[in-house]
Amino acid sequence: MTDFTTAFKSTIDKLGNDLAVAESLKLIDLDDLALSSELMKSERDALVWEFLTFDTNPVDPLYSFSFRIGARTVNDAANYNILRLVDAVKGVFPVQSRGLVRDYSGAVAGPAVGTFFITDIRVDPQQYDKNSGLRMILVSGKSVRNV
Repeated sequence: MTDFTTAFKSTIDKLGNDLAVAESLKLIDLDDLALSSELMKSERDALVWEFLTFDTNPVDPLYSFSFRIGARTVNDAANYNILRLVDAVKGVFPVQSRGLVRDYSGAVAGPAVGTFFITDIRVDPQQYDKNSGLRMILVSGKSVRNV
């Protein structure tokens, strides 16, 4: 039995990966230092994300969460590519949307162990590194573990 935090993280990972596949890009978890370091040295676009918080609030089975997800583009002087990707990400995580929390960390998706609700999204300022740009969206919400 996987814990609820792992199931939540794997759910967000799957949603982001599904979008990356649809966009013919890689999804990079910024907490994976090897892959994120390799990405920042590369000349390829990608979707990126990082898991920030997942805490009981006020008590189990209710949780609050936040994560950042966005896009990195290279040689995108007019920022059209990055803005299109940010809009695609916002389409996956719109405010007032909900989804099931499942454990996708194994070979087969597990049963629904809870539900998540998006309560807020905020687009962060764009960051630049030489010829690449990075724009992240802060996604916040609540999740309820099935009891």
